[in-house]
Amino acid sequence: MFLKSFAPGFLLLLLLPMLSLGQQVSPPDYREEIARHRAHEDSIFKFDEHSPLKAEAKADFKGLEYFPVNEAYRVRAKFIRNTQETVFVMPTTGTRTPEYVKYGELHFRLQGQNLKLSVYQNQELKKQPKYLTYLFIPFTDATTGQETYATGRYLDFTIPMGTDSVALDFNKAYNPYCAYGDGYSCPIPPKENKLPVRIEAGVKNYEKAEERGKESAIPVGPEFPGGIAGVLKFISKKYKMPRDVRKEGSFKGTIEVSFVISPSGEVGDIKIIKSLSPSLDAEMIRVVNKMPRWKPGTINGVPTAYRYSLPYWIFHK
Repeated sequence: MFLKSFAPGFLLLLLLPMLSLGQQVSPPDYREEIARHRAHEDSIFKFDEHSPLKAEAKADFKGLEYFPVNEAYRVRAKFIRNTQETVFVMPTTGTRTPEYVKYGELHFRLQGQNLKLSVYQNQELKKQPKYLTYLFIPFTDATTGQETYATGRYLDFTIPMGTDSVALDFNKAYNPYCAYGDGYSCPIPPKENKLPVRIEAGVKNYEKAEERGKESAIPVGPEFPGGIAGVLKFISKKYKMPRDVRKEGSFKGTIEVSFVISPSGEVGDIKIIKSLSPSLDAEMIRVVNKMPRWKPGTINGVPTAYRYSLPYWIFHK
């Protein structure tokens, strides 16, 4: 798992697991293989000097969270070599600008769909003999940003020798080190490697210690008795056309008023944000001041102050 571990200024070189291209693995042996793979990963995070975890996080580390092993996510793929190697810079989460070529494509079926992933070769890395056959598969899927890391996940791959039928194992999908700590510059998966299915295999998202216990903010707006129709009916009933407007004859326009609904549902801090005339503005402020209590807005179920804006069409003839 090489490319999850780029940090600014240095390359962390780890021995890469080779993918078995021809040997058939029975289900029990396969589960044991994945269990050993995951135990090795966890030991790196817990004990390795290059672990992305801070010391306090390593002390509390009990292992990464994974999807259950599912052999359906170990698929056969057809490898198609790319004949035109154009060097490009793959964007990263940091300032690093690594150069890659698209080495080929993997075509496979999963969840009843024909899918493909592009495979890339790092131009700097390939200069080192032990990484000469190493390829890289960054990807996103329908779990990205939900159960799995928001930037995406990676797979390691090896240039096939003498065959175009290869194993593609999503149970070994891993996160970039950016998912675990700051200071890393990790490749962002290209759009062409966005899979339209849920890859419920491999490692899940990692919850950093400072994020534990935090809830995602779920706002719910305030509500007038009877909803929008109710508030418009209230204004229509209470609004009195000012005398100066009536004298002028025909008139039409939109006024917009803004006000704060307190955690107790009371209306206050009324402002006209789109004015029609001083008298029309004053009448709108008077009417809003007469409003009954609203059902207050909430964040995660807790009542909170909420600024509400309301446009209102005024017509007189």
